[in-house]
Amino acid sequence: MKRIAFLLFVIFSVCFTLPAQQNSFVMEGTVFDETNEPLPGATVYIRDKVGIGTSTNIDGKFTIRASRGDMLVFTFVGYDKIEYLVTEEEKDLQIKFTNVAQELEEIVVVGHGTQRKISTVAAVTSVDVKELQTPAASISNLLGGRVAGVISMQTSGEPGRNISEFWVRGIGTFGANSSALVLIDGLEGNINSIDPADIESFSVLKDASATAVYGVRGANGVVLITTKKGQVGKLTITGRVNHTVSHLKRTPNYLRAYDYALLANEANIVRGENPIYSDVELDIIRDGSDPDIYPDIDWQDEVLRKFATRQSYYVSARGGAQAARYFLSLGLTNETAAYNVEKNSVYAANVGYQTYNYRANIDLELSPNTTLYFGTDGFLSVQKDPGVASTNYIWYAQSNLNPLLLPKKYSNGQFPAAGTGSLTSPLVQINYMGRRASQDFNGKFTLALEQDLSSILDGLKIKAQGAYDIHSLFRESRLLNPALYQAVGRDQKGELITIRRVQEGAVSYGNSTDQFRKYHFETTLNYEKVFAVDHRASALVYYYLSDQKRASEGYNNLSSIPLRYQGVSSRLTYGFKDTYMIDFNFGYTGSENFQPGRQYGFFPSVALGWVPSQYDLFKKTLPWFNFLKIRGSYGSVGNDRISNTRFPYLTMVNLGRSSPWGSTFVETVGEARIGADNLQWEKAIKANIGIEARFINEKISLVLDVFDDQRDGIFMPRVQVPAYAGLITNPYSNIGKMKSYGADGNIAFTHDINKDVSFAIRSNFTYSKNNVQHWEEANPPYPYQEASGYPYGTIRGYHAVGLFKDWDDVNNSPAQFGKLMPGDIKYRDVNGDGVINTNDMTPLSYSTYPLLMYGFGGEFRYKKITLGILFKGTGKTDFFHVGQSNGTGYVPFYNGEYGNVLTIAKDPKNRWIPKEYAIENGIDVSLAENPNARYPRLTYGYNENNSQLSDFWKGDARYLRLQEVTLNYNLKSDLLRKIKVASIDFQFVGNNLLLWDKVKLFDPEQAQFNGERYPIPTTYAVQMYINL
Repeated sequence: MKRIAFLLFVIFSVCFTLPAQQNSFVMEGTVFDETNEPLPGATVYIRDKVGIGTSTNIDGKFTIRASRGDMLVFTFVGYDKIEYLVTEEEKDLQIKFTNVAQELEEIVVVGHGTQRKISTVAAVTSVDVKELQTPAASISNLLGGRVAGVISMQTSGEPGRNISEFWVRGIGTFGANSSALVLIDGLEGNINSIDPADIESFSVLKDASATAVYGVRGANGVVLITTKKGQVGKLTITGRVNHTVSHLKRTPNYLRAYDYALLANEANIVRGENPIYSDVELDIIRDGSDPDIYPDIDWQDEVLRKFATRQSYYVSARGGAQAARYFLSLGLTNETAAYNVEKNSVYAANVGYQTYNYRANIDLELSPNTTLYFGTDGFLSVQKDPGVASTNYIWYAQSNLNPLLLPKKYSNGQFPAAGTGSLTSPLVQINYMGRRASQDFNGKFTLALEQDLSSILDGLKIKAQGAYDIHSLFRESRLLNPALYQAVGRDQKGELITIRRVQEGAVSYGNSTDQFRKYHFETTLNYEKVFAVDHRASALVYYYLSDQKRASEGYNNLSSIPLRYQGVSSRLTYGFKDTYMIDFNFGYTGSENFQPGRQYGFFPSVALGWVPSQYDLFKKTLPWFNFLKIRGSYGSVGNDRISNTRFPYLTMVNLGRSSPWGSTFVETVGEARIGADNLQWEKAIKANIGIEARFINEKISLVLDVFDDQRDGIFMPRVQVPAYAGLITNPYSNIGKMKSYGADGNIAFTHDINKDVSFAIRSNFTYSKNNVQHWEEANPPYPYQEASGYPYGTIRGYHAVGLFKDWDDVNNSPAQFGKLMPGDIKYRDVNGDGVINTNDMTPLSYSTYPLLMYGFGGEFRYKKITLGILFKGTGKTDFFHVGQSNGTGYVPFYNGEYGNVLTIAKDPKNRWIPKEYAIENGIDVSLAENPNARYPRLTYGYNENNSQLSDFWKGDARYLRLQEVTLNYNLKSDLLRKIKVASIDFQFVGNNLLLWDKVKLFDPEQAQFNGERYPIPTTYAVQMYINL
């Protein structure tokens, strides 16, 4: 911490350096509003002198040191600024604000600039940056449920891996790329690398009109982030510190040893086998008299602590004079997992994730018409893990290791294991296998020159920008593997007998490096002009060129060629009386994936807007209807991202040597890859109709969009090429087609009860669905097996028609899998051939990705206290407990002794029990042979029939989550002002506090993993902002 403090001092010391105090004196006075009332909180600074400023106290009084000739500037929100030239020392200077500032027009950040909100005809969602200041692992974790048009999903809560994946308007293509483009200050960036406090504006561009200027890069939507820049006036310094405690509330509950043993016996007995554990063994297990052979371990209790922590620190400085303005920031976070680490083990390693980020934005006004910008930012992440190959093994282990399989440690001091990987004690994995570390650094340097060309043509500007990106990766490991044993019994003397399951491994060290670099150049020509008051026109021409290369991908002459893109795009807009608007956009982009002559694609779009609320008749007839805009767009966007294959139109050949028919060796040529020289651009034809409205004195606002996205020419490998054609590989071709459609929107109601009390209620939703129209496949025998005509990612399996009732039901049903008994799952013979096989697999569900995501909440303000709340939810989202390389951790004894058993299996109504077994073991007969049981007849080990992917195992992962509760107190006082503190904000934030769902056992976003992932935690954070 001392080094960090010293670094902060060095970076910001220049900001605190004050000019010499020679020939200066103290100016004192009072600032009043237009009613002659003292105005507290007004800003007072000296123009063109960095760092010199103050603010008025509760009585409107101020004191500032100035020199003769200085210009004092007085500002306050809602008023025009006042300037006062210092000629002599004054002790009772009176400044009165009289002119109310002209209300600024609301603007929206769009591609390569901004537009007035009233004249924007594109589908753009702007996010209030204040909503992004919540403590979170990443900004992407904050988007779902807050931003209309975004669907997100988080599948892990482990530090460094707890990042949500998100999509703009869902998944629109089954091609290689479905992710949104993220631009930070106009350049491609990583949304997870930016601190929310650095953000000035945040917008999501959704339709073709908004994204066309980005060409190929914007096919799947664009996220635009603008960072803060310097500002003329008083130096403002912001500091933030937060401390977060996370608690793993929803973890699976497994049976303890005795209950596990009883159920294991049942699983064997009901299948006609002998019990696993004898009565003597059951007594030993119940009494706990032999913890080596018959332990009773709850691995979650052993592996997990109740809480984990996360700390974050941030500081920024913002200020400057007219000639030079700057914004500087520095931040760091430190997060640890809730694993139970042995402090006395030198080989122990918890999962930890540290990040360090910096940013510098500097604007230099070279002349009244020329501005030079220099920016640099960096993000370093350090991921620390135990030496085990993947931390998922820790979670596999707690679902694989039953309470009787292994002790924490044998009484003879040996470490336990039943095998390698997930059959190793998770305590050994965490504490005795060494450690791994991964360091990722992302850095960017930007230089831009902006020139106002109004001397040539009024309203004309040009900007040129160049950037250099670098990404460095360094991984290292220090590993060891202790000898691991498993007990198999005791000898005649009662001594423990163990066998070695894992050989001892020597201490080893390894490392690897990789590097990525990218050059990017772009230039933008902008023109904007208002003609004769009623006519507003603008034009933009944009050109970009990029060149990127990753060291690890350059393994031969072809793959080591840098990946290059270049393109030209343009936007033309016209508005008349802010009532009728039209935008025309186009992109002309080039890609290496197509042969010469087809490398460039042209993608136009058009958008129209109409604001009937501008009519006088509308205003008179519907005075409560403050604003109404109807807009629509139609256009195309290109996508060229096929796969990782470079230059897919080329046929590759290899030289070799061969001896045909036993003759002498000769040089031969063999095809290694078949190229496709007819490839063209994948096109997304996007249509959007939207409505924006505000009612009742702007208290209610509404935005609703309906969209359609038609993808044609999706790249796919040809699979219908007959084998006799002799092709080495299947070439790609533009044969896929897919449509996605849906709607998104938001509504808000705000009301100021009085100056001290106000509240706001907001909600938003995103619905997106898709349908594959053409997917080339090898002509399946039945129509329901085709991919075409169904949603992308459709899950296919068997349709369960319940459980076999009795032996007659078993014997008179079509043949299924393995040896069947009453209580096993019965499947429908879809094709009627008398046999259940893969030809009976039908579409069961859309993919596990949610189609609908929504959020609602609001905030209530009383004076300086604000309470905010956010609920987040999804519509019906299917998942399967079994059949997708899962089953362990949910199905009792799925892999025999390797598999934990959930406590719900103990309840007789949850499993199918033969009546005779129920009678013999004192189980309520009314619960026996339950046709609606959660589990079929138990099996000790893998059951081929019951482990098939079917809708018997389908669950519903829809949820409603109390995502966030925030309590904020804003503190301002004269005491703080005396120590140069403008204000302090105290925040108390809770995340993931309550959950309503049908899964119950696991977090619904992780349901398909059956508890084999680090749970998504509940977090409680205390955060403080200090503003100087």
